[in-house]
Amino acid sequence: MKLRTGGSIAVVLPSPIGDSLIGLVLVDNLIRNGYRPVVFGWVAEQLADWFPQVTVGRPDAWQRAFDTVIELRPTDYASALSRSGKTLCLAALPEYGGSKHMVDRIVDIASNVLGLSDVTRENGLVVPAGVMRGRFDNRVVIHPTGSHPEKMWSRKKFLALSRVLSRRRLQPSFLVAPAEFSVWSDIAQEGCEVNALPQLSEVAAWIAESSWFIGNDSGLGHLASCIGVPTLSLFMRQGLARSWRPGWGPGAVVLPPSLLPFGGLRERLWQRLLTVRRVTSAFQTLHGKHARALHHYAAADFGDAASTQATHAARIGMLPGAQSRRF
Repeated sequence: MKLRTGGSIAVVLPSPIGDSLIGLVLVDNLIRNGYRPVVFGWVAEQLADWFPQVTVGRPDAWQRAFDTVIELRPTDYASALSRSGKTLCLAALPEYGGSKHMVDRIVDIASNVLGLSDVTRENGLVVPAGVMRGRFDNRVVIHPTGSHPEKMWSRKKFLALSRVLSRRRLQPSFLVAPAEFSVWSDIAQEGCEVNALPQLSEVAAWIAESSWFIGNDSGLGHLASCIGVPTLSLFMRQGLARSWRPGWGPGAVVLPPSLLPFGGLRERLWQRLLTVRRVTSAFQTLHGKHARALHHYAAADFGDAASTQATHAARIGMLPGAQSRRF
């Protein structure tokens, strides 16, 4: 399908953070090729400052306004944006399936379906000027939750991992959603820092000013990768990791060992099979590989970093809705 030159285009992003960031690859390619799409979705709204080239719309203001409406997966409002009532749903296309990484599937659609000539894997994210990348030399963001409980490593193991990182003079910083804060705030009594920030832009800034990210297979891993923070992602199985691992900045995936012959059984037991030692080893490899690349940021010893972080955390904590706990 060749897009009509001069035609109005809407791109409707899915709700999950990772899916939206991948969908923004298509948006960036449309812009690179001279189109001016209007983008819909809460992720684009809250990260508007991080995607300054993107025009973000609200559905109520754009009813029946577009010649072409593209949605990654079916939504309940995309058709109302279309003059014809029809949409192009990427999930229905053969190129959306298969075993390639999701970013590469979007690139294939941009090239082979939409006929775009200047195509990239990037999504156009730009760190705002007020955010100091890698400001906290030793801070490791730990994201222990996610939208799918079956993809989440155990709380006990994340806490054990944080103790290992602390012994190695790193500063683990747990990051959870505001609705999850009450469940996780008690870990401050064990000497852990835990934060919940109300806006995705604030979450992005917290990650960007850190130096490392460890988390489950979830959207914040994609966000960290987009920003360029070295990212370690915990996956239950290889197939998921092949298609959905964070696909932009430096990073690695850690999987449970293949000790069991049946995939279904491995999925049910992956949290038990994936040990703290295995995750620690994977992070040590990632850290060693990319630590030198981070040295051009302002360096500080562990004590100075902790002091600076406390000041910064107090500032973050004063934002409306922010929650933070420290021992």
